[in-house]
Amino acid sequence: MGSFLQKILPSFFGHNFTGDLEPAEIRRALEKEITERRKQTKNGNIVPNAYKIRLGTEDYQRLSSLRLMEDMTVFAEKVLILSDSFMDGNFALRLGEDESLQPGEFEVLSQYEDVKPKAAADTDSNTLVLSKSDFTRPLNLPPVRRLASLRVIRGIDAKSYLEIGERKVYLGRRDQNDFILTDLNVSRLHASIEYERHRHFVRDAGSLNGLFVNGEKTAEACLLSGDEIGMGNTLLRYEVL
Repeated sequence: MGSFLQKILPSFFGHNFTGDLEPAEIRRALEKEITERRKQTKNGNIVPNAYKIRLGTEDYQRLSSLRLMEDMTVFAEKVLILSDSFMDGNFALRLGEDESLQPGEFEVLSQYEDVKPKAAADTDSNTLVLSKSDFTRPLNLPPVRRLASLRVIRGIDAKSYLEIGERKVYLGRRDQNDFILTDLNVSRLHASIEYERHRHFVRDAGSLNGLFVNGEKTAEACLLSGDEIGMGNTLLRYEVL
């Protein structure tokens, strides 16, 4: 990255003149594609939900793996939160081989589409596809996508910590909660955090003392990294990992 051509060619990056193409370069290009294709709507800032990364033959053979695609998927979801954007529909990521690309060259393309369930491999034998709706996780991949964290920064449970991903999380005093708090001013089931439109939403679960986000009482809120969640005498901070 950093050559004159890389600065003037949109979406088409590529030549790494100092060595092999690295995943970090692909992540930077993916972030650029997400943020530049973002559009404003009445439902918030929306970004494409389907992405294809095209690599030259040598780089495709060296880099193509479900682990790389999982890494790119988690990275893309974190970019959404940090850029205060949303994604409608299922997320799909494709990794394809393009013989016209030289080593170190690659292209990131995106589009808005209604993603339907796909198998782990596309009809093209030289394309890997990752769709969150039907992905069967190999044993060598992390069992859970961890996107953000909750940490108690004030209260009796100070320093308690939980990493969260796409699964619904319950907070409160009862033992069955995912994040158990001992603050007596927190309800047994005080709030939940749910993953919708590829973002985390915190929702009051009918608590006695209410739910607060950044000091404002609310029934629900879409969370941004650094937001502070108040429950009883407890204050938690939500942060992207």
